Amino acid sequence: MLLLALCGMGPGTGRTDTVASLLGNFTVNQYCGMKLNRASVDVHYVVVFGQLPALRELHLADTNGDGVTSQLERDTYVGKLAPGLADGLNLEVDGVSVPLRATHWTSSLPTEQGGFSLRLDVDFTAALPAAAQDGERKMLFSNQNYAGRMGWHEIVVQSAPGLSVFDGNAYSTSLTGGLANALQSLPSAGPLEERSVHLTFAAGAAPAGAMMLAARQGSPVEGIRTGANGSDKSAVTTQETNWIARETRRLVEAISGPHLEPRIAILALLGAMLLGAVHALSPGHGKTIVGAYLIGSRGTPRHAVFLGSTVTITHTLGVFVLGFATLYASRFIVPERLFPILSLISAILVLGMGILLLVQRTRAAYPALVEAKKGLTVFHPVAATGPASGRGLIFAHAHGHDHGHGHADGTMHSHGGGAMHSHLPPGASGEKVTWRSLLTLGISGGLVPCPSAMVLLLAAVALNKTAYGMLLVVAFSVGLAITLTAVGLAFLYARNRFRKPRQGARWPQLLPILSAGMITVLGIGLCFAAVRSF
Repeated sequence: MLLLALCGMGPGTGRTDTVASLLGNFTVNQYCGMKLNRASVDVHYVVVFGQLPALRELHLADTNGDGVTSQLERDTYVGKLAPGLADGLNLEVDGVSVPLRATHWTSSLPTEQGGFSLRLDVDFTAALPAAAQDGERKMLFSNQNYAGRMGWHEIVVQSAPGLSVFDGNAYSTSLTGGLANALQSLPSAGPLEERSVHLTFAAGAAPAGAMMLAARQGSPVEGIRTGANGSDKSAVTTQETNWIARETRRLVEAISGPHLEPRIAILALLGAMLLGAVHALSPGHGKTIVGAYLIGSRGTPRHAVFLGSTVTITHTLGVFVLGFATLYASRFIVPERLFPILSLISAILVLGMGILLLVQRTRAAYPALVEAKKGLTVFHPVAATGPASGRGLIFAHAHGHDHGHGHADGTMHSHGGGAMHSHLPPGASGEKVTWRSLLTLGISGGLVPCPSAMVLLLAAVALNKTAYGMLLVVAFSVGLAITLTAVGLAFLYARNRFRKPRQGARWPQLLPILSAGMITVLGIGLCFAAVRSF
């Protein structure tokens, strides 16, 4: 049974939640292994769907709607897909289009991309048109299936004994082992993008001076046919370290029964919350930005809680939108194309907020910095020397003029009737901590959904537990927000533990500026990384 087998799989290869790794969960990887015969061409076609598109295909293959897909249902589904897949494989020999016909197909569940994947193996054959004369023949082949989808695309060409293949741009061996090898461990700078090849073939030996097809450097020597069952044993070494992917798989297994007991349902929600909390500790998620903002702006615990709540709402909505787009609208909306866009929007928000805070805090701190540079100090007598227009206490400066404090805590004051201002860092009295800035920061932190939460949602949909899957996503996001809120509170606690600055010290005025500068630098780095992911 499909999902039960899916949940019980061994570990596979995991990825961290960078933009590049997020895309790995959306990949649709393809391999075309061609074998030329004297009168025909055989094509072994393989598709390996990453976690999220795999769950969509499994949902579509569940014809009886019981939430569990059997091997028979999977193979029947592949049989229905086969004619359309054949139409996407274009073969031309001597300028004549040659149709491919499916002869055999099967499906399997390899352990790829840190959890769930689906592999389709389809054998096609095509009869070559009769040659006008026995001599060299030209061939063009292209794969147009799943156009626009990211992933590995490989084409390999081999020939039967007695035939020579030359003067082409194809390779004779596979780098991916027919998509049976762990793609992350391959010695390549990135996914192969082989969508078409051209070549010449002829009976007998190749003519003098012909360029024979080369074997790939670093590729395993393997046959064109890679059995589907053999692929189930690949990619099992590095995934054991991917705790989140492993626990996500166990969580799906826990809810995969036909009847969900209340005790299991509650434990699964707590498990989803724990996954979200641990997920927030992984690289990214703006923890540095949260800390820099809250310290520099003199935020309060209420601000930290608001920030965590904003991240929760944004992250939950993002998972719902991208998850259901993957499930129902992937032909019109390519989800993996949206991730770089969302990442760039998030980075621009961070950068814009950093620049704005840098300008505001520099302007606000400038008078205090000038005053500190002149060596001015403030004496705080035990008793007030007199009224200040009835607004507060008067404190005498060493340079001989009085100033009135607009608040009893001494945060706002004026010098000899001048403009009201503060010697404390911007935001110390709350004037620079704006809800708009907190909202922007929260949206930027939760804008890019994580694949683990989407796996929970799509797996629950495939198990006919859509409402419960949505609840799991909410629990996951709450766990993520709790961690971010705790990080913010920890930064606030650490800030409050600083000793009181000595009179005339500059660091209280410089700290907000430095934190805004840090946010700006991080925003620049995030923008650069997002642009590179396009």
